[in-house]
Amino acid sequence: MSAATRPRREPVQARSRETVTRVLDAAAALIDEAGVEAVTTRAIAARAGVAYPSLYRFFAHREEILDQLLERHLADLDARAVAAERTWQITSSEDLIDHEFDLHIAYYREHRAAARLWLHGRTSPTVLAHVRQRMSLLAERMRQALIAAELIRADTDPRILLLLVELGDRILDLAFRAGPEPDSAIIGFGRTALIAYARDALGPRPRAEARRRD
Repeated sequence: MSAATRPRREPVQARSRETVTRVLDAAAALIDEAGVEAVTTRAIAARAGVAYPSLYRFFAHREEILDQLLERHLADLDARAVAAERTWQITSSEDLIDHEFDLHIAYYREHRAAARLWLHGRTSPTVLAHVRQRMSLLAERMRQALIAAELIRADTDPRILLLLVELGDRILDLAFRAGPEPDSAIIGFGRTALIAYARDALGPRPRAEARRRD
């Protein structure tokens, strides 16, 4: 049964939750050291200090471990983004793009397992559904931030911001493809492309329109 169809058994007891955490931490460490393809369930069990059969109390197979690890990383990344966004002073769409881009770059540099799992092309129905939901939520938060700063109209098409987020994700994919350190040239070119797209797609600022009418 696939990770997408098998109901995930969530641990209830504290000891079981601790075991699951150790398993996920072990998988992340192994990915950092040797990459995704070198990770096996036996290697994860040995690193976590867990009896090999115990893995199957909570995970159907290796792919489900990797799915849950990536979901944990994405939840952590999103929590960081939400907290940081509350502190940002946004005076232009470029400001917001720079802040979000820098936050994601810093996270993927700090958490190589997350970069390898998602940016290096890992896909499954579970992961894709989770990532697509996150992309939509991030795009809407960015749209609301720009509306609140009176930098775009309240009726701005949400798909403009969704495309911006998706393009940013693909730029990061390309930038991190060679290793844990992003290609600075790709980051620079990508940042320029995102800002140019935002300027063209989002149109003039509402405040600028008001000044012209006055």
